[in-house]
Amino acid sequence: MSAPTTPDTELVELETPIGREWEPVVRLVLGGVADRLGLGFEELDDLQLAVERLLAEAGAQPSVKLALELSPDRVRAHVGPLRAATIAAALQGPSVPGQLGLRRVLETVVDSFGLDDSAEGELVVRLEKRVPRR
Repeated sequence: MSAPTTPDTELVELETPIGREWEPVVRLVLGGVADRLGLGFEELDDLQLAVERLLAEAGAQPSVKLALELSPDRVRAHVGPLRAATIAAALQGPSVPGQLGLRRVLETVVDSFGLDDSAEGELVVRLEKRVPRR
């Protein structure tokens, strides 16, 4: 699931089991990325919330890959492959007023998101967060 890179883009990849006991590892990697890009606490918190909520929705699967593309103006995360059809339905359908579903969370905390297909025909969720100029 390697994401394409350009000369001004760096790539960080992690494959981790899914589960609450592995969330600190994901947070550590995201924290390092935030430090590297100069993201503030709010941007880091938004990115962590998006990834953690997505992993929680992924449900029962043994592991997931997290590929982070770092560029001076944004961080793009690719999370997958994910087998859960419920994720596709949650992301492609409209937000339900008054409910805090996956789509609503992502609309609130990341600048953009979308679905890509993996080589195995499973889903990869793409999250993008812009790096504010400081």
